[in-house]
Amino acid sequence: MFDIPVPILVLQHPQEPSRKDQEVSSAQILRENLNPCHVAVGLSWRSLEQATEKFNAIEGVAELKKPAMWYTLYLGTKKQSSTEEAQEPGIYFLDKKGNPKEAPEDPAIGGLIILDGTWAQAKTLWWRNAWLLKTQRIYITPKQKSLYGNIRKEPRPECVSTLEATVETLSFLGIDPEVETHLKTQFKEKLQNFKLKKA
Repeated sequence: MFDIPVPILVLQHPQEPSRKDQEVSSAQILRENLNPCHVAVGLSWRSLEQATEKFNAIEGVAELKKPAMWYTLYLGTKKQSSTEEAQEPGIYFLDKKGNPKEAPEDPAIGGLIILDGTWAQAKTLWWRNAWLLKTQRIYITPKQKSLYGNIRKEPRPECVSTLEATVETLSFLGIDPEVETHLKTQFKEKLQNFKLKKA
């Protein structure tokens, strides 16, 4: 178990756990290996406070109830992904309208929100929870294509699993790179076992 300075809140679409290939879902690995990390399954929550109630024991929790302290990791738009110049791997910041903006010199990321599900399900979660619009919005350009390969079809090349997006974001924030290495190794093993079962 890794203790991390940035709480992770995974909002998981309720259809995700019932997928035929749910055994290769990556959110469970995050929950089992990161502290604090909470996976909330559902379509909507009244507020950030309700969604983050599992974090009440965290020091400074009052600050964590402020949506502006949370950053929602959201897939970049098609416009961003089709720019002529390929973006370097890293975190990119968006304004309230979803347009690119300059990265703050010292982003005070109090917590990280991940939307877990298919692209369509992630969009549903986004629009069903109006309080997410009050959070900061970021997306990443990943270091490599998703480890899912042909197991799960991604809508675009830059799309990666919930686990990959989370641990790469943590690494981009300067958090112990061993977190990324260890969790990706676990994910690879899970995918390999799934392939062997299907063979």
